Amino acid sequence: MKTRKGAIYMAELFKRIEQRKALLIEELLANGVYKTSDERHLYDVPLKVLEDEYKIVINRSNIESPSEWMT
Repeated sequence: MKTRKGAIYMAELFKRIEQRKALLIEELLANGVYKTSDERHLYDVPLKVLEDEYKIVINRSNIESPSEWMT
């Protein structure tokens, strides 16, 4: 029984991670970000990297106008 509960938990966790990644990718794309700072595709990086990139965008947009950092 434990194995089944563990598998269900892992499936739900994986689903939530993928949903979070999709949301962050959508937000990054909406802000003109198409690759990570180290030139990797957004769809190829783990959740932590996407979260870090999103923080960079948010911090940058609080400091500069988009026209200054998107060029």
